[in-house]
Amino acid sequence: MTGETSPGNEARAETTAARSRRRVAQRPPYRRLRVFASDPTLRDSLETLHLSEATVAIPWEGTEAEPLRPGPVGEYVEVVDVDPASGCAYEPIDLNDPFLLASDGLSPSESEPQFHQQMVYAVAMTTIGHFERALGRVALWGPHRQRWTDAEGKTRYRDDFVRRLRIYPHALREANAYYSPAHKALLFGYFPTDAKSGSLVPGTMVFTCLSHDVIAHETTHALLDGLHRRFQESTNPDVAAFHEAFADIVAIFQHFSLPGLLEQEIRGTRGDLGVAEYLASLARQFGQGVGRSKALRSAIGEAGGDYRSRTDPHARKAIW
Repeated sequence: MTGETSPGNEARAETTAARSRRRVAQRPPYRRLRVFASDPTLRDSLETLHLSEATVAIPWEGTEAEPLRPGPVGEYVEVVDVDPASGCAYEPIDLNDPFLLASDGLSPSESEPQFHQQMVYAVAMTTIGHFERALGRVALWGPHRQRWTDAEGKTRYRDDFVRRLRIYPHALREANAYYSPAHKALLFGYFPTDAKSGSLVPGTMVFTCLSHDVIAHETTHALLDGLHRRFQESTNPDVAAFHEAFADIVAIFQHFSLPGLLEQEIRGTRGDLGVAEYLASLARQFGQGVGRSKALRSAIGEAGGDYRSRTDPHARKAIW
C-alpha cells in the first residue's frame, strides 16, 4: 500500500537510529597502576607516609583481539612469577579484571605476590616509556646470539629477535637483583634482615622487586643492551662502570617524575637539591637490609678518589 511502512522496515529503522546514538567505546590511552613511590620504608614514618604510594600512567597495552594477558604479559615484558627457592608458582595478576581497572590496580602490599607482579610491570613500563620518548622510537631488547659450526668448520652466528623481556619478581632468595644478558631477563631477589640491618626490624623480608629504584636500574641495563650489544663486553673498566652509572642516573631522574615526592623535597630543602635525601638516594630498604644505615647508593657525596685505582665497576661509576 502506498505511504505505509511495513513492520520489518520500521524495526530496521529503529535499529539504525539506535546505532547512530550509541557511543563507540575507545581504548583508553593509559592504564593507571599504583606502586611504591620509592620502597616500603616510606611507610615507616608519619612524615613520609603520605609519600609512600604513587600512581603511574603507562601506555595502554592490548586490544580486544589480543588483550594484555595475566602475568602481566604484554608487548614489551612478560612477568613470570616462579620462586625456585620455595618451589612456588604464584597466580598471575590479571590487570584487565574490572575491579582492578576501577581501582588503579592492587593497593601496595609487601606480602601479596600479585602486587609484586604489578609493581615490576608498572615501573619497567614507565622506564621503557622514558627511553622511547628520548629516543623517538620503540625500544628493542638485545637479540639472542646463536653460535654454531658449519660443515666447513667455520664458526657462524645468528641473532634471533627477542620480543619480550622476562621479569622474575622472586627469582632468588638472596640480597641481589640483576639483568641476565644470556636469558634476556630481570631476576629479583628477596632476603630476611638480621640484627645488623640498621633501622629495619630483624626478620623483615626485603623484596628487591618492591624497590622502584632497583627495578628502574635493572630495566635500564636491559635497555642499554638493546641499544648496543657491545656494552656488555668489559673490554676496559669504564664499560661496566658506564653501565652502572647510567642505570643509577636513570633511576634517580625517575624520582623527578613523582610529583608528591618532588614537591616534598623541594619544600623541605628550600630548593637545595644537594641535601635532597629522598631524591638523591637509591634503594633505601635494600641498603638498610644489607647492614647500612642509609640507602644503598646516593648521588650526593660519593664521587672522589683516584680514578686510576678505582677499577671496580661500582666504585668507578660513582665518579661517572
